[in-house]
Amino acid sequence: MKNQIELLAPAGDMDALVSAVSAGANAVYLGVEDFNARKRAKNFTQESVKEAISLCHAHSVKVYVTLNTALFDKELERALDTAIALWNIGVDGFIIADLGLASLIKEKYKQIEIHASTQCTVHNLDGANFLADKLGFSRVVLARELDRDNIKYISQNARAETEMFVHGAHCMSVSGQCLLSYAMGGRSGNRGECAQPCRLPYQIGNKSGYPLSLKDMSLAGHITEIYNSGVASLKIEGRMKGNDYVGGTVGIWRELLDSGKNASRREFETLGALFSRQGFTDGYYMSRIDKAMLGVRTDENKAQSTNVKLKENTLQKPSINMKASLIIGKKASLTLSLGEREVTVLGDIIEEAKTAPMSREDISTSLSKLGNTPFALGSLDVEMSQGIMIRKSSLNGLRRDGIEKLLNQNPAVEKVDFEVKEIKKPSKIKTALFSREEQIPKNKDYFDIVFLYLDRVRRGTLANGICMPPVIFDSQWDEIEKMLRDAKEIGIEYALITNIGQIERVKKYGFKLVFDYRLNAFNGPCVGLLCEQGCENVILAPELILAQTRDYSGFGLIVYGKIPVMTTHKCVIKDTAGCANCKTYIRDRQGTKMYAEGIYGHLNIIYNSVPIYMADKPDSISCYSQHFIFTDEENEECERIIDAYKKNKAPVGAFRRIK
Repeated sequence: MKNQIELLAPAGDMDALVSAVSAGANAVYLGVEDFNARKRAKNFTQESVKEAISLCHAHSVKVYVTLNTALFDKELERALDTAIALWNIGVDGFIIADLGLASLIKEKYKQIEIHASTQCTVHNLDGANFLADKLGFSRVVLARELDRDNIKYISQNARAETEMFVHGAHCMSVSGQCLLSYAMGGRSGNRGECAQPCRLPYQIGNKSGYPLSLKDMSLAGHITEIYNSGVASLKIEGRMKGNDYVGGTVGIWRELLDSGKNASRREFETLGALFSRQGFTDGYYMSRIDKAMLGVRTDENKAQSTNVKLKENTLQKPSINMKASLIIGKKASLTLSLGEREVTVLGDIIEEAKTAPMSREDISTSLSKLGNTPFALGSLDVEMSQGIMIRKSSLNGLRRDGIEKLLNQNPAVEKVDFEVKEIKKPSKIKTALFSREEQIPKNKDYFDIVFLYLDRVRRGTLANGICMPPVIFDSQWDEIEKMLRDAKEIGIEYALITNIGQIERVKKYGFKLVFDYRLNAFNGPCVGLLCEQGCENVILAPELILAQTRDYSGFGLIVYGKIPVMTTHKCVIKDTAGCANCKTYIRDRQGTKMYAEGIYGHLNIIYNSVPIYMADKPDSISCYSQHFIFTDEENEECERIIDAYKKNKAPVGAFRRIK
């Protein structure tokens, strides 16, 4: 059976794109030089994107461009210019991660189709509907951590299409929540510069290995189930990989989808030979989250890839049909059709020839010149008056206009003046997130809000705020909402929101909201959007330097603490140190220690090895709301740190600054 679900393929360069189209992809996604999360791929220029669009649209394949990095204020106008230019040459849509950029497109350019990147961290229906309703996203790329039941629930109930990853590399961290590469070497995954430190060896306790490196995902064994899930698009990862991988993987998925069958052992072997890390995993999809999900790229895997034999895919020019109408006294008309697509263009008014009339043969010759186009001629029907006069240049222009319109049917967008709304500055407050109740010191009154993780709040707590779980599946809401009711009953006033999919639920219980840094507030439009949802404050992204935050006085800055560098849905601690204390330390090859703790069941948070420290730089942080993160500090250490900030004391031990 012919499958109607879109098969979406990666295209790191033109060779990979041709392979994807030849192998049967319904759509491709690619990056341009700027603003895409795979800066190390070859990528496309704006000029070569037009060539890619022509090739793809000739074969009825859609083209999506990734503008999927977090953006600084100074980059927003250029990102908008890029989107407008690419839309006007025929790009079918943009995959966007930055909520600020999305809000500008929704406000100014509603014609442009946008898809929410997996970096938006959508784990539930509330998150998908927030993006559809507030920002106009027509599609949402679901988080890779979701299991099949939750994927199906969102896909069948969301007010936007859903897209899911079905094959390719996994990140250990929850998408959009990884700062490990940034913390270790200043290369931000949110900015498309990830150095993949998760693939390196680490030591936990006495065990050394690769506890942060996942096998690649493949859901080729679940095609019949996915087919009925309501998902609109199936995405293959791999913009960093070559055309053999793209063509081979897409070809197998195309055959399986068209036949409505799950992959056989032979097909899995071929997929593994194309690229794998010690095989594949379907652990998240099947809710089998264990150490069997781990894997690295071995020499044996690499040898397999050099020996794989692929079926050759050929790409023939598709045929178009033309129908010309050249009637005296009327405008010249040319209709072109390709499958279900049909366009008509008009030219000059046809006049009666005073001398030598244009012959039918000459007209057919001019209209048939398709050499530099991606098309071959199928049929040509010419309806014409006798003795007409029309210039060959007019016929050539008519043909060019028709082909251009056939390849690009987007409504044109004109740039409007760029402006960003002024944001009302909030009152300055001091807030702190404590990992455990026993950490909260007697001098907690230094803080206006003291947050504690939702599942750790009990009657008699010293906290007046809860911190929401950074990952909530729809299947978990009953349990979470009971905790919210209990927290409200014991007098908790505030909630630290860690995901857009929590906003409306938490509002329902009357909590005052503070938006966590996890919402990646990198720019003014994003901060403004969050403020519109009703909140006491927004904590800015920790990757911003002070010069980039100077317009955001009153908003939150992390001024102390070890920043979470990974949030994992797979429990690293359980597989290595065991669950006895639900906390451990992870050592890298230099012996640097990162604290890791389990929260909300088996979610793990891994923290940077050293804290931000700004106590002795009061002038640098005095204009902001100040946020503290306490992780593995004992009560006395928390007391000492608060005292240090009261008295502007110099740091003790290793630390990092906000630049």
